[in-house]
Amino acid sequence: MSNAPMNIDEFVPLDNKADNAPPTELVELQQRSPLYLTALKPEKAEMRFTERLNRVPNSNQGVWELDLGQEFILGQLGEDGEAIARSKSAEREVKSVKPNIPNWSGITYHPKLSEPRFVPPFRGAKGKRVIPHYVFEPDERQVYYPDSYPWRCIGKILVWTNPSGGYAWSGTGVLVGRNIVLTCSHLCPWGVSPWMMQFIPAYYDGVSLLGSGVYSYVQTYRGYRNHGQGDDMAVLKLYTPLGDSLGWFGSKTYDDDWEDGAYWTKCGYPGAIASAQRPSRITWFPIIDDDNDGAGVELEYHADASDGDSGGPVFGWWDDGPYVIGTHSGGEEEYQFPFSIVRNNVAAGGSALPNLIIWAQNNW
Repeated sequence: MSNAPMNIDEFVPLDNKADNAPPTELVELQQRSPLYLTALKPEKAEMRFTERLNRVPNSNQGVWELDLGQEFILGQLGEDGEAIARSKSAEREVKSVKPNIPNWSGITYHPKLSEPRFVPPFRGAKGKRVIPHYVFEPDERQVYYPDSYPWRCIGKILVWTNPSGGYAWSGTGVLVGRNIVLTCSHLCPWGVSPWMMQFIPAYYDGVSLLGSGVYSYVQTYRGYRNHGQGDDMAVLKLYTPLGDSLGWFGSKTYDDDWEDGAYWTKCGYPGAIASAQRPSRITWFPIIDDDNDGAGVELEYHADASDGDSGGPVFGWWDDGPYVIGTHSGGEEEYQFPFSIVRNNVAAGGSALPNLIIWAQNNW
């Protein structure tokens, strides 16, 4: 084996290490409750809070009304995304980026498990129960409590294609730098203007478990727009460098010597589990095959996944911490002669993944 990650027998005996006092930067994020207002036409926008902020009458709860008008939206708009030209996959060039565990932080190998958030089933016009997703085989995903490193570095991504309305879709991402999030390319709002994206680390029941002010909007993104599943990857630049306080994952080029080794964990916010309000994970599964695809490598596995898992990290544990080797892309079907169809879930990986992260760390 070529520097293989830990297996379950090596991993289970490891003891969690508690955090020390958090840094000032994180305490300030936890204590704030920011409201971002973006002017759609900055040259014409004027806001006088004395005129637009009014106490709601007959309210004893200190309720105020802010009249934004049509000149403003809530949130921070993103800038243009950058598409990378798709090229042939590198010849398994080995690249590695170290994880960052902040000095104040402990490390949790075994997170607390939680329960899916109960959402009552809704009913159709004829009174029949309607279930958004079906699982036909045993679903092995577990809901967990993301209150410590590295689990707090994984978060939910919300994407707006009309920033004046509600978000259009959601997925998963993971911190891989001080202001860098790794996700899949198909979550990015390619070709849309204006757009908005938000990353909420340790998302749990509507807000970050770390505090309601711990989140960041996305300034820009870079990835493979015309991608296959092997290079369905992108990095996001955050306005707020959350990684300075929370730490981040490392990344490695997948080595096919690791094939069939049950080393890997995948995390995400799928709608089928806890209604995408709590994170879930599936652990100790193998990569069963890998194929060059575009600039990257398809990593194939049978770990459970569904809508909302997209962009979630596939990672393993080494002595110095967790390393991402792929970002979850989706599923694929392959016809095999004469009459069978093989179904796999797939992550985008290969040397394109750490190369993309190295570029972002050097340029952002």
